[in-house]
Amino acid sequence: MIKYINELEAKTKVIYITPFLSETERIRDSCKKRKFKLPDNRLGNGSKLKHFKDLLRSKENISSTHALFSSIDDEVIELIEEGNYILVLDEVMSVVTALDVYKDEDALSNEERQYIIASDMQLLKKEGFINIDREYKVFWNEDKDVLSRYKSLKQLIDKEQVYFVSDAYLFWMFPHAIFNNIFKEVFLMTYQFDYQIQSFYFRFFEIPYEKFGVTKTRLDSRFKWEFTFCSYSDYLLYDLEKRSQMKELVTICDSVKLNSIGTKPNFSRDKKALLSRSDYRQKKSAGILDIQRKSISYLKMYLDDKMSTIMWTTFKDNRSQIKSTRFPDKHFVSLNARATNEHRDKSGLIYLVNRFVNPFFNNLFRSKKIEVNQDTYALAEMLQWIFRSCLRDDKPIKIFIPSERMRKLLTEWLDGKY
Repeated sequence: MIKYINELEAKTKVIYITPFLSETERIRDSCKKRKFKLPDNRLGNGSKLKHFKDLLRSKENISSTHALFSSIDDEVIELIEEGNYILVLDEVMSVVTALDVYKDEDALSNEERQYIIASDMQLLKKEGFINIDREYKVFWNEDKDVLSRYKSLKQLIDKEQVYFVSDAYLFWMFPHAIFNNIFKEVFLMTYQFDYQIQSFYFRFFEIPYEKFGVTKTRLDSRFKWEFTFCSYSDYLLYDLEKRSQMKELVTICDSVKLNSIGTKPNFSRDKKALLSRSDYRQKKSAGILDIQRKSISYLKMYLDDKMSTIMWTTFKDNRSQIKSTRFPDKHFVSLNARATNEHRDKSGLIYLVNRFVNPFFNNLFRSKKIEVNQDTYALAEMLQWIFRSCLRDDKPIKIFIPSERMRKLLTEWLDGKY
């Protein structure tokens, strides 16, 4: 993509959006002729968004983060439309997220906040302050005065960005207008887009898109790569070939004893839910300790106790329970890590989760007869995490995936399924 950007006409301006600040700097340094600017709060009187708008007014090429781009407003959209910009999204964004109107209440757990938010929304609905349509979109009744505590919520509701699903869960939606002819072109770079939340978001808002592929060829022993655009049909053939090669590079732990923390007899009703978020919540300290001990055993028995080689993950709420002197924070890689090269030297992977999409996401999308497949969603999320490792450079990895379901998904993917 960098080559494509460098070859664009000078009059075509680019906004490059990536998850990490370090990547914005890399784009700036790799495209010197285009003179990318990075939003800086020091140049915006303490506001990166203000500086972002100033850069748009000056028709600059801009490299910024997902976090800042998620805060765009109507003025930003107008400035982009005037600027003859193309958008390059490095990885999918969090276009649908839980809306936390009490995020400053540090004493509350996530579950407590969601319960209070749901109760407040139900009360607002009962008292006639809000209406909710068939697709769960929230509307504020203009003849009702807004209380100060709900001002920010009403602002988002007025922008048609708030959805209250099944009288239980509050969502924020990224303004979909940004993908409707605001940019000259939009490029989104990811793997298995059809299985990710942003693809369902596009279908929800009927945003058309076209898929194509990018192949990569190693040019030298130092892992210098050449990237080439191709049709999506050709890419699928290339992808199957790459998987067969990767199968030789991936060693999945098959220890019955170690994998027992994610395995139950076939007759167990909750067999598939082991190591899911809900399963972790139900575990007592002994169950958490067992996960930690078996992970340490894997490190000793299969990774020769080389801590420097590992990357590990679990759910955010359980991170402090699993970490130890063997699994320090510096080797923790967040579940949703994407588009970073920071961990490409890691060869020993420990994946201690079983992923499921939030059931309220499914309820939201089902309002337009769109179904999220739990297995392909989980697979896509896991692969993004795995590809942070040295596997991205065609180097071998060893991986501990105690969840039977997740282990099966990875094995099937390596065999060409999905």
